[in-house]
Amino acid sequence: MVEVHPGLLSNEEFNSLLELDKGDAQREIPQNHWERLVLLGYALRRLGVLGLTEAGRRRLAAGSSHESLPG
Repeated sequence: MVEVHPGLLSNEEFNSLLELDKGDAQREIPQNHWERLVLLGYALRRLGVLGLTEAGRRRLAAGSSHESLPG
């Protein structure tokens, strides 16, 4: 089993983060993606609605899926 650094996103997960930034996209994001985005603090699910957090916005601003954020 390959261990992935918890702060790194796969290309697919990063694309899901981009979709989430567009607005009402939670139906299009695979459950395992939004669960991981919530776990990493990039998204927040409240009352069944998924939204970006400030950390998620910073992650998007950082660019490509394989770059890590500064602490």
